Amino acid sequence: MIAVAIVVTTLLHYKTQLEGFSVKLNQTDMASLLQFAVLSLVILPVVPNRGFGPYGALNPYDLWLMVVLISAVSLAGYLAWRLLGGKGPVLLLGALGGLVSSTATTLVYSRGARGKPELESTAATVILLANLVKLLRILVLAIAVMPSILPTLAPVLAAGIAATVPIAWIVWRKHAEGSEALENPELTNPTDLPVALGFGVAYAVVLVAAAWLNDVAGMLGVYAVAMVSGLTDVDAISLSSFRLFGDGSFTAAGAV
Repeated sequence: MIAVAIVVTTLLHYKTQLEGFSVKLNQTDMASLLQFAVLSLVILPVVPNRGFGPYGALNPYDLWLMVVLISAVSLAGYLAWRLLGGKGPVLLLGALGGLVSSTATTLVYSRGARGKPELESTAATVILLANLVKLLRILVLAIAVMPSILPTLAPVLAAGIAATVPIAWIVWRKHAEGSEALENPELTNPTDLPVALGFGVAYAVVLVAAAWLNDVAGMLGVYAVAMVSGLTDVDAISLSSFRLFGDGSFTAAGAV
């Protein structure tokens, strides 16, 4: 009761700010928040927490927890993008788009700059930033899921960030005046049930494939899975690597 009273008091105190927040979101955006609440507060607590399937790799609770985690990270970027109304600086919107989907952002800006030489530098910068955000996203996932891997992972991610930022800056400075001319990406609701289930299925497939190939072919088999799955989604192979490292199936270097 005390916790409920504190929450109600806080909501009343920030009523004006919350009203301003809600005005900038449409019905679909509010539905996203409610869908995330269902994913995390309704479904997650009742999912079985034990291993099933080959190698006991499929733990329904663990699978759904990863769905919730990815949805939370993506939803944060999606809401930030929506609160800006799709009218902020194109580089910021591109980076936020990368937080939700670097693949979608890359496709949108590549298409937008096609046949327009004056926009190529801007598009290239946005794409670099979107993929830079992907490195930061992996870092956030590592902190949340497997912080013990950070001593091995962090230097690799830092090297990628250090290499990308100066290149993105140089490319951007060549054509800064074109920064507002490209269309902003249309982002998919990250908590939409088909999207969430699609990630859950992809994560489960990668997890089983990685465990199986690690058993029959060692880390070379896992690297093959990483190369294939990374063409479409980096989150699934990243999270499965964290999980298998935590189980002792991977070394830290192999997982990284």
